Amino acid sequence: EGSKQIHQQRSVNVNTGAPENHGNSGELIKSVVLGGLDGIITTFAIVCAVMGSNELGSKVVILMGISNLIADAISMGLGDYLSEKAEMDYVAKEQKREAWEMKNYLQGEIDEMADIYVSKGFKKDDALDILNNMVKNEQFFLEHMMVQEIGVMPVDPEANPGKKGAVTFLSFIMFGSVPLIVYCSLYNTLSQGNTFAISCVSVGMTMFGLGCLKAKILECDARETVKSGGMMVANGGLACSASYFLGWMLEKMLD
Repeated sequence: EGSKQIHQQRSVNVNTGAPENHGNSGELIKSVVLGGLDGIITTFAIVCAVMGSNELGSKVVILMGISNLIADAISMGLGDYLSEKAEMDYVAKEQKREAWEMKNYLQGEIDEMADIYVSKGFKKDDALDILNNMVKNEQFFLEHMMVQEIGVMPVDPEANPGKKGAVTFLSFIMFGSVPLIVYCSLYNTLSQGNTFAISCVSVGMTMFGLGCLKAKILECDARETVKSGGMMVANGGLACSASYFLGWMLEKMLD
């Protein structure tokens, strides 16, 4: 019944020209989670490796942690921007080619789409009826071809790869700085072991918060939110534990 009411309201909105209530934060989930998770794990992995070796000391943690934090944040931000831009350029090129083919040999494109419809269970005549009506709206037909024939979403004129790159960079810096802030603020006042233990707890809480943030953006219920936080902690714990034991093992081998 709730779903029925929502769809009826959407129908009213379409008919009256009122905008639908869709969130726009979903497109940035990947950048927030990717940057944040990679930032906190990469930075804390350095802390874990140094603690595992038990020979390098706190200065190495601070030196390597800060330099790695900045370098990786720049690399991640630019990487996200460049990969998104490359994908957009590819889709734009394919869309331009399909538009050219439509202009020069429309019937060929209709026949290609009809074959796709037939492969999905339509009768050929029914497929041609649908497509011959659809092609009256050329832009819609072009975008439909992009999805069905090539398997990509059409070009989004409002897409902003620079924004995603900036979000990845900031998320990496924000979450990745947590282990260093905790460690640097405690290493002069507590023993190395206690400092590491508190850092582990702080990082675990941050990872849990990042997982909950992802679930919150996706509008999950309380159970799924806790599960998302737990999965993030398990993921980070596995990676950082591997870093700790590799540091311990390599120090023994190289001693």
